Amino acid sequence: MMDPEIVDAILSKIRATWGMANDIEITLEANPTSVEAGRFAGYRQAGVNRISMGVQALNDVDLKALGRLHSHAEALAAFDVARGIFDRVSFDLIYARQNQTVDAWRDELSLALSLAVDHLSLYQLTIESGTAFGDRYSAGKLRGLPDEDHAADMYEITQQLCEDAGFPAYEVSNHAKLGAESLHNKIYWKYGDYAGIG
Repeated sequence: MMDPEIVDAILSKIRATWGMANDIEITLEANPTSVEAGRFAGYRQAGVNRISMGVQALNDVDLKALGRLHSHAEALAAFDVARGIFDRVSFDLIYARQNQTVDAWRDELSLALSLAVDHLSLYQLTIESGTAFGDRYSAGKLRGLPDEDHAADMYEITQQLCEDAGFPAYEVSNHAKLGAESLHNKIYWKYGDYAGIG
């Protein structure tokens, strides 16, 4: 991940070249490892005002199956650090994972909602050709995925629990408290202009 000094140099150049709106959203995507969490204060000082963490799962077994390098404990620790530095914190979870039951997803999502600041990105696992998961699936090495009915049940639970917790969906996979929607996501889905750097 980029050093905070590089982020600062990039944002300074953008500010000098084009200027920035007062309500600009500058989101940094981060993995919840201790190395990256230690850089959060530097990113905030550089001008980043929103952080989105790729947590993906809240248990170690599924994190390993997803190929993630962090543990559940590291994710929670990084999230605590992020909440202490940034006003706007989001994290991603993937559901309809291998061997995941509807009840297990309900429990995990309830925990996520109890931790969330103002935004969650909740993605249903899809298997795409040309990806590591696609290759494993084609080779018969990816077993235990929920069938379509169970995946649909998980989607419905996602919508209901998020709505009940005050995090309604504002697009397919993103849920936020009123006024905390990601500006980038809203612009993207309306085919507006944005700059992605990385």
